[in-house]
Amino acid sequence: MTTLTFNGLPPSGEFRKMLHQALATANPVDDLLELSHRLFEYEQKHQMPSADFYQQYQAGTLDDDLQHCVDWAAVYDLFVKTKRIVEATLMRAAIQTEVGEAMV
Repeated sequence: MTTLTFNGLPPSGEFRKMLHQALATANPVDDLLELSHRLFEYEQKHQMPSADFYQQYQAGTLDDDLQHCVDWAAVYDLFVKTKRIVEATLMRAAIQTEVGEAMV
């Protein structure tokens, strides 16, 4: 995942340029792999699947230590959203290919 780091706030034009470059070079498949790796680390540390953690986190039924694992919840949420984007993109590509082949 692309990370932008600043020592103080850059001028707005410079920030926009950096943000545009970051978005242009972003690769959701790479992002998904990185998020998956981060989830695996949480799962190993806490001996719990991320989906189970997230369900209990949303319900507020975790013990105090895990209920405050906001980072894990955020990574899982981003993983799910990124996975949906990748799946939707692949489905669109598959449908376009099928439509294109049918028209030939």
